[in-house]
Amino acid sequence: MKYDAIIVGGGVIGSSIAYFLTENSNVNVLLCDKGKPPIGATSISGGLLRVHHTNRANQYLASESLKIYRDLMLNKGMEFGYDSIGFSLVVGKEHLDSLKKNVQSMKDFKLPIELFSPQNYRKIETEFFAGKEVGAVCHEPLGGYGDPTQSSLTFLNRALNHGLDLMEGTEVEELILKNNKVVGVKTKFSDIYANKVILASNFWSKKLLKKLNLDIPLYTKRLGVVFVKPKSNNKILSHSYIDDTSDTYMRPFNDGRILIGLKSFVCGSNKYSLNKSIHVEEAKEAIQRAAKRFPALEGANILGGRIGFDSYTPDLHPVVGSPEMEGLYLVVGFSGGGYKIAPAIGKYVSEEISKDIRLKELQYYRHDRFKKCKKSFFHTDTLYNFM
Repeated sequence: MKYDAIIVGGGVIGSSIAYFLTENSNVNVLLCDKGKPPIGATSISGGLLRVHHTNRANQYLASESLKIYRDLMLNKGMEFGYDSIGFSLVVGKEHLDSLKKNVQSMKDFKLPIELFSPQNYRKIETEFFAGKEVGAVCHEPLGGYGDPTQSSLTFLNRALNHGLDLMEGTEVEELILKNNKVVGVKTKFSDIYANKVILASNFWSKKLLKKLNLDIPLYTKRLGVVFVKPKSNNKILSHSYIDDTSDTYMRPFNDGRILIGLKSFVCGSNKYSLNKSIHVEEAKEAIQRAAKRFPALEGANILGGRIGFDSYTPDLHPVVGSPEMEGLYLVVGFSGGGYKIAPAIGKYVSEEISKDIRLKELQYYRHDRFKKCKKSFFHTDTLYNFM
């Protein structure tokens, strides 16, 4: 059997593409995943939902994705674990001008957004401690978090209901070439052919691309989250957070636990970078970073966590589109930020593939941006320390 499209990778990106391809077009689609979807970066994502970015392209995709999540929940009863507790970004005094420019840009998308001085913000988040370094806090009332694993399965199950074929536990060993065109995938079970192969397999994509001699600049980082239980029974965090002054993200659970992001490392760079389990020292370091902003987290009890790996690009933004090889479509290198833009990516990628077009919404994510100049579109003059 020949498919119109084969998707390699069943994380939230691959599942979103599968959903939109089978929902909106009459195409025959197969999804292959080396395990039971979702594995990889999706399974360890913090799930923060926000529009705040330092460039218009990501702001747009994030705002569209938030609308899609909300619309599919309301009109189709799809569950994503979305909780609109709000999202807050904390920035240092040196980035106040950049913050104001980015906020003004985001207001064009007609989503509510508020800017607070550290003193005024404490009126709505009483456990918040600004210190001398905080310049302002930007708050998105419709932000918050979702459940990346649940979201992936929701997209995937809907796609299965619409005719998707799924091969679990099926690693794609290599891409099949014919006359310099990708025509299918090779698995341990069989060779499978398709008009288009969509590579959405995270850091595993690098191995497949290497065999094609395609120069896509991907590298792998280890990342993870730790779960903690504060010693105090008082509510500490009301919203999801990124603290740009200390490279920290965190969010609360309904049961009183708090998720805190661990420091990420390029694989091979230190003693932690290839380890698949959490070290006590790095968990404590994450708590210390979070406690700078919320002192009540000091000495919180560690309740485990998750470790995983993700593919990164030099400008920390994904590669989306067809490279210089017919039959292949890349959706890789999300650099730890795929979940919040997954629905829009799925929607626009499915349109490009089913209609054989190139959309302006994805124009800045093409692979050739790395060949054109040293600085890509995403190197704006409104960057923060870590965003």
